[in-house]
Amino acid sequence: MIVPPLPSLVALKVLDVDPLCYVDDISLLLAESANLRELKIVWSPRMREMREPSVNLSTMFGRCQSKSRPLTLRRIAIKNLFTYTADDFCQSIYDFAAVEEITVINSTGALGDAGAAAFIDSPLRKTGPTFPSLKLLRGDKVSRDLQHLLANTTGLEKLYLIGNKRGTNYDSPSTYPRSPSSNGSSPLSNLHSSSLRDDTIEAIAQNHGQTLRHLLLPPQWRLTSDNVALIVRNCPNLEQLGLGAEFDRFMSMRLLMPFLPKITAIRVLDNPDSSDFRDKMHELDDGRHEKQIGGATSKNEWSRFRWMELADLVFEVGKTELMEDEEGATPGKMVYRRRVWKRDAEAVKDIAIWKMDSVDV
Repeated sequence: MIVPPLPSLVALKVLDVDPLCYVDDISLLLAESANLRELKIVWSPRMREMREPSVNLSTMFGRCQSKSRPLTLRRIAIKNLFTYTADDFCQSIYDFAAVEEITVINSTGALGDAGAAAFIDSPLRKTGPTFPSLKLLRGDKVSRDLQHLLANTTGLEKLYLIGNKRGTNYDSPSTYPRSPSSNGSSPLSNLHSSSLRDDTIEAIAQNHGQTLRHLLLPPQWRLTSDNVALIVRNCPNLEQLGLGAEFDRFMSMRLLMPFLPKITAIRVLDNPDSSDFRDKMHELDDGRHEKQIGGATSKNEWSRFRWMELADLVFEVGKTELMEDEEGATPGKMVYRRRVWKRDAEAVKDIAIWKMDSVDV
C-alpha cells in the first residue's frame, strides 16, 4: 500500500519496518512532505539477526532523489538498520546543513562498527564539516568514523555515547552482526580501544568543549586522570556529565570542580567488565555516602549541583546546612554540609544524562 502524502506533516515515526513482511510504501509520503522536520525509523531487528540485506534505501527515498528535493530534516533517529550504503545516494536524501540532532541505535555502519551500511555514515567519511548545525549526537557505537565526525565539526551541545549495561549482552557479537561489507572490526573491540578512546575524548574537548553542556561517555572507558582533566578543563559549560572512573579518580576529580561552575549532575558509571567499583561503592552504607557527598559538595563551586550516581547508587543533593560533625576530629563540632538523600532510579528517569542512556528512539 502506498501511503498518501501529507503536505503539512512535521514529524514522522515509522516502526517495525520489514520489506519482506510489510509492503507499506512511504516513499510518496516522504517525497511530498515538504514541511517534514523530524524523522524516526525503527527497522525490524529480523534483518540484522538473519544478516539479510533486504533493505533498499532507494525504495524508501528514491522519490526524494528523483525530484532533486532533499529532505530538510532537523532531527533524525534510526534504529536496527542493516543495508548496503550508496554514498552518492545518501547525499541526495537529506540536507546535511539543516540537521541539528542525530540518534543512531544498533545500525551497522552508522557511527559504528565499520560496516559500510547506513543512512548516516557516508558523510562521516568526507573531509571538512559535514553537519554545520549539529547540536545533539546520540549513539551506541564508537568508531573512527565517529571520531572523524567529532574532529571535523564544532558546536555540539549534547553528546550521549551509550555503552552496554551490566547483565546485558547488548555489545555481544551476535547482537552486532557484521554488515555486508564490514572490514571485520566490531563495536565491542572499539569500546576497549584506548587509542580510539583518547582520540575521541581529545576531539570532544578541543572541538566542542566551549559549547558542550551534556556529555555521556561509554562505561567501558575507564578514564585516566589525564582524560578527566582534559574534559573538565576544556568543557567549562558542562551541566550534566557521565563517565567511567574508579572511585579514587573521582575523589581526585573534586580538585577540578572549580572548572565546572554549572554542573548539576554527575554519573560515575559502573564498569560492565568488572564488579570491583560497584562492590567498593556497596561496602559503604548509604549514610556514609550521604555524609561524604554532603561534605565534598559544600563549597561554593558546587552550588548548582543536585544529583550524583556512584555505580548504581543515586543520591539527591540538597541545600547546605549547619549540622553536627559526628565523625570529625572534634566530635560535636558544627560544620556546614549539604543535605543528601539516597533515591531510586525513578527519581532521575527524566533527567537527560539518565534518560538518554537507553536504546529507545
